[in-house]
Amino acid sequence: MGHFSELAIMEEDQSLRLSHIDGKTVCTACFGDPHLKKAVADNAVANACDYCGALGKGVVAAPLTAVLEFMLPQIELEYASADQILPQDPETKDRMFPEDEFDARELLETYIELELPNDYDCSLVADIADALPEQDWCLLNPLGTPDDEAIGNSWEAFKNVVKHRRRFFFLQHKDRDLDHDLTWGEAAYDVPELLERIGRFAHDHRLIIRLAVGSLWFRVQELGVGEHDFSPRRMGPPPYELANMPNRMSPAGIPMFYGAIDQATALAEVADQNARFASARFETLKDVLVLDVRRAPDVPSLFDPEFAKDRAVAMFMHSFIDDFRAQIDRKRRPHVDYLPTQVITEYFRTAVSGGDDEPVLGVLYSSTKNGRDAIVLFAENSDVVPGDADKTESDDDLWLRVVEYDEIDHVAAAAAPPAPDLKGHRAGEA
Repeated sequence: MGHFSELAIMEEDQSLRLSHIDGKTVCTACFGDPHLKKAVADNAVANACDYCGALGKGVVAAPLTAVLEFMLPQIELEYASADQILPQDPETKDRMFPEDEFDARELLETYIELELPNDYDCSLVADIADALPEQDWCLLNPLGTPDDEAIGNSWEAFKNVVKHRRRFFFLQHKDRDLDHDLTWGEAAYDVPELLERIGRFAHDHRLIIRLAVGSLWFRVQELGVGEHDFSPRRMGPPPYELANMPNRMSPAGIPMFYGAIDQATALAEVADQNARFASARFETLKDVLVLDVRRAPDVPSLFDPEFAKDRAVAMFMHSFIDDFRAQIDRKRRPHVDYLPTQVITEYFRTAVSGGDDEPVLGVLYSSTKNGRDAIVLFAENSDVVPGDADKTESDDDLWLRVVEYDEIDHVAAAAAPPAPDLKGHRAGEA
């Protein structure tokens, strides 16, 4: 088949307009997006770039037509012809909502924000825009709620349901409460689908990480008057009967191990008054998989052929992770405000696994006090290697061990003095 026949087929199959760029080549340096750079590298056939003038001893540039052939299907994941999407006025036959449509140049520069670092004269963006289908563009769902907002709305509704309506049995069917909270236009996800999407995203985007055996974590407890020399299990998670306070990841009655990367962070998490504290440094005796919510993941590129479908979830994950880091007033109603993160923690503990069905055994997050690493491990008191005084069973399957113990006096930071009342005073007056 001849070259011009191939070009005609590409134009007909994808509605591209390629004749004006036939023979033009572009190099990797002309694109900022790594996936477009790869598309260039995969199709490179020339040793010179027609746009930035780069020269190479080997092939450094690809036909722009080949790059366009890669770009268009990715663009159409989120954008479409305004003629096909926007409704028509039944009388005039004109498209309604003209404010929701835009031309190809605006699509590339404003909506996609295509990064072309060497395109000083705008010739490359002009050629790409002119090669796209001859149509006005709009969002794929311009009249509905964007997918990232729909997921976010579903999360907010889920938090409302679990805080104020019901706590249990929302995984068996579509959540009617959640459906009633949102209008049809907001495209809500039911609770099982919402949790499943979060879990799948965490798995696909490597938010489930492995902490190697020997990871070290500090844990502190306040010493009562006359108390000292706490045993390893006394420093570990509380036994069931003493797990009577709700925490960020665990409700009352379900013990877990809360620790921090250093002693200062462990103290900051629990110490709000002058007191003497016992401090223990624990070592993990096996590898553990944990959900890492210390920072939000990058939003995948629209031109990422593998993960572009996850862009909406990635955008939502930024606000989702903020909930894990939110400051909560424990004196107010922590049993209610902690519920959403407790449910998510329980979901990852029971329904999400790594390779070979290896269970997730914790959540790694940023301390709300100083931003350093903190952790919750799904460990119970019986998972701690006991001291001689409370050794009652074999050490098989125990996976936390105290390697360092200390007792410290903590002086709480002084509260900031109240702001002076300047009402009625002029600047410079005492």
